[in-house]
Amino acid sequence: MTKVFTWEKGAGFFENPVVAAIGVFDGVHIGHQTLLRDCARDARARGRAAVAVTFDRDPDQVVNPEAAGPQLLALEDKCTFLLNAGANHVLVVPFDASVASLSPEAFLSDILLEALTLSSVHVGKDFRFGRYAEGTVSTLESAGAVHGFDVQAHELVTAGESTVTSTRIRALVAAGDVTAAAALLGRDHRVTGLVVRGRGIGRRELGIPTANLLPREHAALPREGVYAGWALVGDARHLAALSVGTPPTFPDAHDQLEAHILDLDADVYGATITVGFRRHLRDQREFGSRRELADAIRHDIDAVRRATRHAG
Repeated sequence: MTKVFTWEKGAGFFENPVVAAIGVFDGVHIGHQTLLRDCARDARARGRAAVAVTFDRDPDQVVNPEAAGPQLLALEDKCTFLLNAGANHVLVVPFDASVASLSPEAFLSDILLEALTLSSVHVGKDFRFGRYAEGTVSTLESAGAVHGFDVQAHELVTAGESTVTSTRIRALVAAGDVTAAAALLGRDHRVTGLVVRGRGIGRRELGIPTANLLPREHAALPREGVYAGWALVGDARHLAALSVGTPPTFPDAHDQLEAHILDLDADVYGATITVGFRRHLRDQREFGSRRELADAIRHDIDAVRRATRHAG
């Protein structure tokens, strides 16, 4: 049975009432996961399906593009992790200018209630929706009193002394603290991209081939540096040394994300692969010769293997 649906006007997706969790859910971090688990538990108790309702992009990309932040997950990964967190289905609402212009009441009537019959809705206590983010939990509760669904507003999950939010995780990623970001995500931060032709220096001159990735638009890249991580090629996961940013040794380079994939003897040019960031190893630095650079990369590779052994 199809698990991911894209909203279409006039389409009802389920014959029976459902329990829904609504949010942007960028990152599907540990706070989102808690909300989804509670939604799934509620759905099971009612004998209903649990449906995660989300958007195909960050709404800020439409309503405030200059302030829109980078995204922690590609849409397909977000849907996968929502299902893994407990949703039986995901309903993706394409977010465009027409959706952005809807009042909270119109969003509920024209989008949500047109697609779903609701038994219950789960959201975070800070949930906002509709034009100018005018809709609140109270708006949902008023609609629920009319349409026969209840609303469960969840306290935000905290880690340390701060709440867990996508904004907080983006800041950690931007600072290169991918280990702290992983603790809040519940998994390593990942970036998906297309393998494109690079300078060819790794294979031709250093004897250390690298895959040059063109990340998906709006992908959240860590700050410049070298990281221990992994690469998902097809269904196989390999250890990888990941380089972010322009290598100072090659200032004219255009590559922003390179992966040396360990123990892989295959040409992955043209493939779409996902890389995950486990630990920051070092900053980018300039080397005096190709040999020094090759030695540094080999040292990075050894560090990747040690980091993985240490992680267990």
